[in-house]
Amino acid sequence: MVFYCDVSLVTILGFLAFPIISLSHNTPEESAANYGGDWTYFVDDYGDSLVLNFSKILDDTEDFIVGDAYFYLYTRNNNNNPENLTIPEIDEPIQSVYFNKSNDIRILTHGWRTSASVEWLQKIKDAFLREYDINVIIVDWYELSKNEIYPLAAISTRYVGSRVARLINTLAQTYGLSGQNIHLIGHSLGAHVMGYAGMFSKQKIFRITGLDPARPLFEIPAMPADFCLDKNDAEFVDIIHTSGGVYGYRRSYGHADFYPNNGLPMQPGCNGIKQAIDACSHSRSHEYFEESIEYKPEEGFVAYVCDSWEDFENDKCKENPTSSMGYPASPKSNGNYYLRTRNESKYADVL
Repeated sequence: MVFYCDVSLVTILGFLAFPIISLSHNTPEESAANYGGDWTYFVDDYGDSLVLNFSKILDDTEDFIVGDAYFYLYTRNNNNNPENLTIPEIDEPIQSVYFNKSNDIRILTHGWRTSASVEWLQKIKDAFLREYDINVIIVDWYELSKNEIYPLAAISTRYVGSRVARLINTLAQTYGLSGQNIHLIGHSLGAHVMGYAGMFSKQKIFRITGLDPARPLFEIPAMPADFCLDKNDAEFVDIIHTSGGVYGYRRSYGHADFYPNNGLPMQPGCNGIKQAIDACSHSRSHEYFEESIEYKPEEGFVAYVCDSWEDFENDKCKENPTSSMGYPASPKSNGNYYLRTRNESKYADVL
Protein backbone atom coordinates (compact mmCIF):
# COMPACT_ATOMS: atom_id res chain seq x y z
CA MET A 1 0.00 0.00 0.00
CA VAL A 2 1.21 3.52 -0.73
CA PHE A 3 1.12 6.93 0.87
CA TYR A 4 0.40 9.51 -1.81
CA CYS A 5 2.10 12.89 -1.78
CA ASP A 6 3.41 15.57 -4.11
CA VAL A 7 7.04 14.44 -3.90
CA SER A 8 9.01 11.40 -5.01
CA LEU A 9 8.47 8.02 -3.33
CA VAL A 10 11.12 5.73 -1.89
CA THR A 11 10.32 2.08 -1.17
CA ILE A 12 10.99 1.13 2.45
CA LEU A 13 11.11 -2.33 3.94
CA GLY A 14 9.80 -3.80 0.72
CA PHE A 15 6.13 -3.23 1.49
CA LEU A 16 5.50 0.48 1.98
CA ALA A 17 6.30 3.50 -0.14
CA PHE A 18 6.46 6.93 1.43
CA PRO A 19 7.83 10.39 0.66
CA ILE A 20 11.12 10.92 2.47
CA ILE A 21 11.25 14.50 3.71
CA SER A 22 14.24 16.01 5.44
CA LEU A 23 14.20 17.70 8.81
CA SER A 24 15.77 21.08 9.40
CA HIS A 25 16.61 22.90 12.62
CA ASN A 26 16.04 26.29 10.98
CA THR A 27 13.33 28.52 12.39
CA PRO A 28 10.07 28.90 10.45
CA GLU A 29 11.06 32.44 9.53
CA GLU A 30 14.14 31.08 7.75
CA SER A 31 12.09 28.50 5.88
CA ALA A 32 9.71 28.72 2.95
CA ALA A 33 6.67 30.93 3.44
CA ASN A 34 4.22 28.21 2.39
CA TYR A 35 3.43 26.55 5.70
CA GLY A 36 1.97 23.09 5.17
CA GLY A 37 3.20 23.08 1.59
CA ASP A 38 6.96 23.60 1.76
CA TRP A 39 7.44 23.27 5.51
CA THR A 40 5.82 22.63 8.84
CA TYR A 41 7.12 22.38 12.36
CA PHE A 42 6.38 19.61 14.82
CA VAL A 43 7.03 18.72 18.44
CA ASP A 44 7.95 15.55 20.32
CA ASP A 45 6.45 14.33 23.59
CA TYR A 46 9.07 16.29 25.54
CA GLY A 47 7.92 19.55 23.92
CA ASP A 48 11.01 20.05 21.74
CA SER A 49 10.11 21.68 18.42
CA LEU A 50 11.80 20.98 15.08
CA VAL A 51 11.14 22.21 11.55
CA LEU A 52 10.19 19.73 8.81
CA ASN A 53 11.32 20.85 5.38
CA PHE A 54 9.03 19.46 2.66
CA SER A 55 11.10 20.91 -0.18
CA LYS A 56 14.24 18.80 0.24
CA ILE A 57 14.18 15.06 -0.41
CA LEU A 58 16.68 12.66 1.10
CA ASP A 59 19.06 10.99 -1.33
CA ASP A 60 18.73 7.55 0.28
CA THR A 61 17.44 5.74 3.34
CA GLU A 62 20.69 5.58 5.27
CA ASP A 63 19.09 7.40 8.20
CA PHE A 64 16.29 4.86 8.53
CA ILE A 65 16.65 3.24 11.96
CA VAL A 66 15.71 -0.42 12.27
CA GLY A 67 14.09 -1.32 15.55
CA ASP A 68 11.12 -2.99 17.17
CA ALA A 69 8.26 -2.45 19.61
CA TYR A 70 8.31 -3.77 23.16
CA PHE A 71 5.38 -4.43 25.47
CA TYR A 72 5.41 -3.83 29.22
CA LEU A 73 2.58 -5.14 31.40
CA TYR A 74 1.63 -3.39 34.64
CA THR A 75 -1.01 -4.54 37.11
CA ARG A 76 -1.74 -3.76 40.74
CA ASN A 77 0.54 -6.67 41.59
CA ASN A 78 3.52 -5.21 39.68
CA ASN A 79 2.81 -1.50 39.44
CA ASN A 80 6.49 -0.51 39.54
CA ASN A 81 8.00 -3.67 38.09
CA PRO A 82 6.85 -4.10 34.49
CA GLU A 83 6.68 -7.54 32.95
CA ASN A 84 8.07 -7.72 29.42
CA LEU A 85 5.55 -9.53 27.23
CA THR A 86 7.19 -11.39 24.37
CA ILE A 87 5.11 -12.39 21.37
CA PRO A 88 5.95 -15.99 20.38
CA GLU A 89 7.45 -16.26 16.91
CA ILE A 90 5.29 -19.28 16.18
CA ASP A 91 1.65 -19.98 16.97
CA GLU A 92 2.06 -20.60 20.70
CA PRO A 93 0.42 -19.13 23.82
CA ILE A 94 1.94 -15.99 25.30
CA GLN A 95 3.60 -16.44 28.68
CA SER A 96 2.80 -14.06 31.55
CA VAL A 97 3.01 -14.14 35.33
CA TYR A 98 0.85 -11.09 36.02
CA PHE A 99 -1.74 -10.92 33.24
CA ASN A 100 -5.27 -11.45 34.58
CA LYS A 101 -7.68 -12.63 31.91
CA SER A 102 -10.65 -11.53 34.03
CA ASN A 103 -9.58 -7.88 33.91
CA ASP A 104 -9.95 -5.31 31.16
CA ILE A 105 -6.97 -4.30 29.02
CA ARG A 106 -5.71 -0.77 28.43
CA ILE A 107 -2.87 -0.35 25.94
CA LEU A 108 -0.98 2.97 25.86
CA THR A 109 1.74 4.43 23.68
CA HIS A 110 3.85 7.53 23.16
CA GLY A 111 4.68 9.71 20.17
CA TRP A 112 7.77 11.00 18.38
CA ARG A 113 11.29 10.76 19.89
CA THR A 114 10.12 9.44 23.25
CA SER A 115 9.73 6.10 25.02
CA ALA A 116 7.70 4.18 27.57
CA SER A 117 9.48 6.04 30.37
CA VAL A 118 8.13 9.47 29.40
CA GLU A 119 6.53 10.99 32.50
CA TRP A 120 3.01 11.61 31.17
CA LEU A 121 2.65 7.98 30.05
CA GLN A 122 3.71 6.67 33.44
CA LYS A 123 1.28 9.07 35.13
CA ILE A 124 -1.62 7.75 33.04
CA LYS A 125 -0.60 4.18 33.90
CA ASP A 126 -0.49 5.06 37.60
CA ALA A 127 -3.87 6.80 37.43
CA PHE A 128 -5.44 3.74 35.80
CA LEU A 129 -4.11 1.34 38.41
CA ARG A 130 -5.07 3.68 41.22
CA GLU A 131 -8.68 3.75 40.05
CA TYR A 132 -9.14 0.32 38.42
CA ASP A 133 -7.95 -3.27 38.76
CA ILE A 134 -6.96 -3.79 35.13
CA ASN A 135 -4.12 -4.89 32.86
CA VAL A 136 -2.16 -1.87 31.57
CA ILE A 137 0.26 -2.47 28.69
CA ILE A 138 2.65 0.25 27.55
CA VAL A 139 4.02 -0.02 24.02
CA ASP A 140 7.61 1.19 23.72
CA TRP A 141 8.68 1.86 20.13
CA TYR A 142 11.55 4.23 20.96
CA GLU A 143 13.98 2.44 18.65
CA LEU A 144 11.82 3.68 15.77
CA SER A 145 10.31 6.87 17.20
CA LYS A 146 13.74 8.31 18.11
CA ASN A 147 14.55 8.98 14.46
CA GLU A 148 14.83 12.77 14.06
CA ILE A 149 13.68 12.38 10.47
CA TYR A 150 10.00 12.70 11.21
CA PRO A 151 8.66 10.93 8.10
CA LEU A 152 10.65 7.80 8.95
CA ALA A 153 9.16 7.78 12.44
CA ALA A 154 5.74 8.45 10.92
CA ILE A 155 5.85 5.47 8.57
CA SER A 156 6.99 3.27 11.45
CA THR A 157 3.58 3.72 13.06
CA ARG A 158 2.20 1.19 10.58
CA TYR A 159 4.70 -1.49 11.57
CA VAL A 160 4.28 -0.78 15.29
CA GLY A 161 0.50 -0.92 14.91
CA SER A 162 0.78 -4.32 13.26
CA ARG A 163 2.87 -5.55 16.22
CA VAL A 164 0.28 -4.26 18.68
CA ALA A 165 -2.39 -6.09 16.68
CA ARG A 166 -0.36 -9.28 16.84
CA LEU A 167 -0.03 -8.90 20.62
CA ILE A 168 -3.80 -8.48 20.88
CA ASN A 169 -4.43 -11.50 18.69
CA THR A 170 -2.01 -13.62 20.74
CA LEU A 171 -3.60 -12.54 24.03
CA ALA A 172 -7.05 -13.29 22.62
CA GLN A 173 -5.96 -16.74 21.47
CA THR A 174 -4.16 -17.55 24.72
CA TYR A 175 -6.86 -16.41 27.12
CA GLY A 176 -10.02 -16.68 25.03
CA LEU A 177 -10.58 -12.91 24.97
CA SER A 178 -12.43 -10.64 22.58
CA GLY A 179 -11.83 -7.02 21.67
CA GLN A 180 -14.76 -5.88 23.81
CA ASN A 181 -12.61 -5.32 26.88
CA ILE A 182 -9.73 -3.63 25.04
CA HIS A 183 -9.16 0.14 24.95
CA LEU A 184 -6.20 1.59 23.01
CA ILE A 185 -4.85 5.07 23.82
CA GLY A 186 -2.13 6.93 21.93
CA HIS A 187 -0.77 10.47 21.76
CA SER A 188 0.31 12.25 18.56
CA LEU A 189 2.04 9.65 16.32
CA GLY A 190 1.02 7.08 18.92
CA ALA A 191 -2.63 7.72 18.05
CA HIS A 192 -1.94 6.48 14.52
CA VAL A 193 -0.12 3.45 15.94
CA MET A 194 -3.37 2.56 17.68
CA GLY A 195 -5.39 3.23 14.55
CA TYR A 196 -3.27 0.73 12.66
CA ALA A 197 -3.56 -1.72 15.58
CA GLY A 198 -7.32 -1.54 15.37
CA MET A 199 -7.26 -1.95 11.59
CA PHE A 200 -4.94 -4.98 11.67
CA SER A 201 -6.44 -6.73 14.69
CA LYS A 202 -8.49 -9.87 14.14
CA GLN A 203 -10.54 -8.77 17.12
CA LYS A 204 -12.87 -5.81 16.67
CA ILE A 205 -11.45 -3.37 19.20
CA PHE A 206 -14.04 -1.77 21.43
CA ARG A 207 -12.44 1.66 21.82
CA ILE A 208 -9.54 3.79 20.62
CA THR A 209 -8.77 7.20 22.09
CA GLY A 210 -6.61 9.53 20.01
CA LEU A 211 -4.87 12.26 22.02
CA ASP A 212 -4.28 15.10 19.55
CA PRO A 213 -3.36 12.72 16.69
CA ALA A 214 -0.39 13.94 14.64
CA ARG A 215 -1.36 16.10 11.69
CA PRO A 216 1.78 16.28 9.48
CA LEU A 217 1.74 13.49 6.88
CA PHE A 218 -1.65 12.26 8.07
CA GLU A 219 -4.00 15.21 7.61
CA ILE A 220 -1.57 17.31 5.55
CA PRO A 221 -1.42 15.98 2.92
CA ALA A 222 -4.72 14.17 3.38
CA MET A 223 -4.26 10.41 3.64
CA PRO A 224 -6.71 7.64 2.69
CA ALA A 225 -8.66 6.20 5.62
CA ASP A 226 -6.40 3.16 5.92
CA PHE A 227 -3.40 5.38 6.73
CA CYS A 228 -4.65 7.48 9.64
CA LEU A 229 -6.74 7.06 12.75
CA ASP A 230 -10.44 7.31 12.02
CA LYS A 231 -13.80 5.89 13.11
CA ASN A 232 -13.33 2.68 11.10
CA ASP A 233 -10.58 1.44 13.43
CA ALA A 234 -12.76 0.51 16.44
CA GLU A 235 -16.37 0.30 17.55
CA PHE A 236 -15.92 3.64 19.31
CA VAL A 237 -13.21 6.16 18.41
CA ASP A 238 -12.97 9.34 20.47
CA ILE A 239 -10.46 12.09 19.75
CA ILE A 240 -9.31 14.99 21.92
CA HIS A 241 -8.12 17.96 19.84
CA THR A 242 -5.85 20.48 21.57
CA SER A 243 -3.45 21.73 18.89
CA GLY A 244 -5.72 21.46 15.88
CA GLY A 245 -4.36 22.73 12.59
CA VAL A 246 -0.78 22.83 13.87
CA TYR A 247 0.52 19.60 15.43
CA GLY A 248 -2.81 17.80 15.71
CA TYR A 249 -5.87 16.93 13.64
CA ARG A 250 -8.10 19.89 12.88
CA ARG A 251 -10.97 18.00 11.27
CA SER A 252 -13.25 15.40 12.86
CA TYR A 253 -12.27 11.76 12.35
CA GLY A 254 -13.87 9.94 15.28
CA HIS A 255 -17.34 8.95 16.34
CA ALA A 256 -16.93 11.65 18.99
CA ASP A 257 -14.48 14.54 18.56
CA PHE A 258 -13.85 16.75 21.59
CA TYR A 259 -12.70 20.33 21.10
CA PRO A 260 -11.73 21.85 24.46
CA ASN A 261 -11.34 25.60 24.06
CA ASN A 262 -12.11 25.11 20.34
CA GLY A 263 -9.37 22.47 20.05
CA LEU A 264 -6.79 25.05 19.01
CA PRO A 265 -3.64 26.54 20.40
CA MET A 266 -3.42 28.33 22.62
CA GLN A 267 -4.95 26.15 25.29
CA PRO A 268 -5.51 28.01 28.59
CA GLY A 269 -2.32 28.33 30.60
CA CYS A 270 -0.05 27.90 27.56
CA ASN A 271 2.01 31.04 27.13
CA GLY A 272 5.22 32.26 25.49
CA ILE A 273 6.39 32.25 21.89
CA LYS A 274 4.23 30.52 19.29
CA GLN A 275 6.25 27.29 19.23
CA ALA A 276 6.04 26.99 23.03
CA ILE A 277 2.31 27.68 22.99
CA ASP A 278 1.72 25.08 20.29
CA ALA A 279 3.86 22.47 22.06
CA CYS A 280 2.13 23.09 25.39
CA SER A 281 -1.26 22.82 23.69
CA HIS A 282 -0.29 19.53 22.03
CA SER A 283 0.53 18.12 25.48
CA ARG A 284 -2.72 19.26 27.02
CA SER A 285 -4.53 16.33 25.38
CA HIS A 286 -2.78 13.74 27.55
CA GLU A 287 -2.99 15.99 30.63
CA TYR A 288 -6.75 16.28 30.21
CA PHE A 289 -7.04 12.53 29.67
CA GLU A 290 -5.00 11.70 32.77
CA GLU A 291 -7.16 13.94 34.93
CA SER A 292 -10.35 12.48 33.46
CA ILE A 293 -9.53 8.97 34.73
CA GLU A 294 -10.63 9.91 38.23
CA TYR A 295 -14.03 11.20 37.10
CA LYS A 296 -17.28 9.32 36.67
CA PRO A 297 -19.46 9.82 33.56
CA GLU A 298 -21.02 13.28 33.32
CA GLU A 299 -18.55 14.63 35.86
CA GLY A 300 -15.44 16.65 35.18
CA PHE A 301 -14.97 17.52 31.51
CA VAL A 302 -18.63 17.79 30.48
CA ALA A 303 -18.88 18.73 26.81
CA TYR A 304 -21.83 19.71 24.61
CA VAL A 305 -22.66 18.62 21.08
CA CYS A 306 -22.55 21.76 18.98
CA ASP A 307 -22.27 22.84 15.36
CA SER A 308 -19.42 25.25 16.08
CA TRP A 309 -17.35 26.91 18.77
CA GLU A 310 -19.14 30.17 18.00
CA ASP A 311 -22.51 28.59 18.79
CA PHE A 312 -21.07 27.13 22.00
CA GLU A 313 -19.66 30.52 23.02
CA ASN A 314 -23.05 32.10 22.37
CA ASP A 315 -24.81 29.56 24.64
CA LYS A 316 -26.75 27.98 21.80
CA CYS A 317 -25.91 24.41 22.81
CA LYS A 318 -26.94 24.21 26.46
CA GLU A 319 -29.93 22.01 25.68
CA ASN A 320 -27.93 19.66 23.42
CA PRO A 321 -26.69 16.18 24.39
CA THR A 322 -23.58 16.04 26.56
CA SER A 323 -20.72 13.62 27.09
CA SER A 324 -17.66 13.56 29.29
CA MET A 325 -14.37 14.19 27.52
CA GLY A 326 -11.64 11.67 28.23
CA TYR A 327 -11.80 8.28 29.87
CA PRO A 328 -15.47 8.41 31.00
CA ALA A 329 -16.72 9.37 27.51
CA SER A 330 -19.89 7.49 26.65
CA PRO A 331 -19.47 5.01 23.76
CA LYS A 332 -22.84 6.28 22.55
CA SER A 333 -21.36 9.74 21.99
CA ASN A 334 -21.56 10.96 18.42
CA GLY A 335 -20.61 14.30 16.88
CA ASN A 336 -18.46 17.29 17.75
CA TYR A 337 -18.32 18.28 21.41
CA TYR A 338 -17.14 21.60 22.85
CA LEU A 339 -16.15 22.65 26.36
CA ARG A 340 -13.95 25.04 28.30
CA THR A 341 -11.17 24.16 30.71
CA ARG A 342 -9.28 25.98 33.43
CA ASN A 343 -5.75 27.20 32.78
CA GLU A 344 -4.14 24.88 35.33
CA SER A 345 -4.71 21.50 36.94
CA LYS A 346 -7.38 20.66 37.91
CA TYR A 347 -8.40 21.54 34.38
CA ALA A 348 -12.01 20.43 34.48
CA ASP A 349 -14.31 23.43 34.54
CA VAL A 350 -17.87 22.98 35.78
CA LEU A 351 -20.06 25.06 33.47
